[in-house]
Amino acid sequence: MSDKFLMDGHKLYWHLDRVNDWLNNEKIAPLHIDVGLSKGCNIHCEYCFGIMQGNLYKKGQTTYFPKTPLINYVKDAGKAGVKSMAFIGEGEPTLNPYVYDAIVQGKKAGVDISLGTNGVMLDTSKKGEEALEYLSWIRFNLSAATNNDYKRIHRSLDFDKVISNIKFCVKIKKIKKLTITIGLQMVLTPNNVNQVVPLAKLGKKIGVDYLVVKQCSDSIKNDLGIYEKLGEYEKYKDSLTEAESIGNESYKVIVKWNKISNKGERNYNNCFGVPFLLYSSGDGKLYPCGAMFGNEEWILGDLIKSSFAEIINSDRYWNIVNKVAKKIDVKKQCYSNCRTHNINEFLWKLKHPPEHINFI
Repeated sequence: MSDKFLMDGHKLYWHLDRVNDWLNNEKIAPLHIDVGLSKGCNIHCEYCFGIMQGNLYKKGQTTYFPKTPLINYVKDAGKAGVKSMAFIGEGEPTLNPYVYDAIVQGKKAGVDISLGTNGVMLDTSKKGEEALEYLSWIRFNLSAATNNDYKRIHRSLDFDKVISNIKFCVKIKKIKKLTITIGLQMVLTPNNVNQVVPLAKLGKKIGVDYLVVKQCSDSIKNDLGIYEKLGEYEKYKDSLTEAESIGNESYKVIVKWNKISNKGERNYNNCFGVPFLLYSSGDGKLYPCGAMFGNEEWILGDLIKSSFAEIINSDRYWNIVNKVAKKIDVKKQCYSNCRTHNINEFLWKLKHPPEHINFI
């Protein structure tokens, strides 16, 4: 089983108690939150979705989630019943000096914590090393296998530093016998498809647990120049299959075939996934979707001014949740293969069962 993490699907099957509460119109706490910690980034990847979320790159590096509300946020999330939080946001999370404190405090609050990073600024001192003990997984955004290609695709000169930091994590995991999963993530585009096989080989050589190859999400307005090229992904089957074959028992190459091959099409008409999966921005605002960052109409609440519990129990929160489900046209307004896509397909089927359901 190459995708033992079920990255190309969803895991609501293992949270049916909360799904049933939702079906019964009860107000539920989200299962997962994608957490932005910064509004900036130290590199400028050619496929960055953050460009549509207000990611200001170097200009936004000093705008990040303040320490006290951030720590309160992760603690309150644990109390509310949130199961996991991924520090992957619209900017680079390691630009926030309190990211390591939040990792530790979040895990102590009963929340599974993960970190998605470009790896350039990863702390390899005692603080960063300690964080590895509290993370469920760490994933490095890496879509190039050589220095020259890294400069072309990630527009940065930090390839060697990134590889060194990844090796550091692998080393610490082995020395301390940690349970953390260490992975690489490649965002597949027509411009970097030639890197998929070399990158699969590099991940195996470094000793990470997996390489996942995912689609590039783009708006229907083609902001990244990818939406109009989604049909081209069919041409990459041979390269992707070859990359998969490089995996073995201890190292998996996971291709998100479903999203790579679906051309951004949806088999559902409404976004029902918001109550289960939320997004918070690097400036502390909570939203139903990452594509709504910066739009005041869709702000669920401000975590710097209000507690997480106050927000998810507020009338505004549930009014917006319901507004998304009823008013958003997912086929005309939403970007391709959003993070909520797979659970939306599942929830849509639950809301629209076939006839004769007892004939299983």
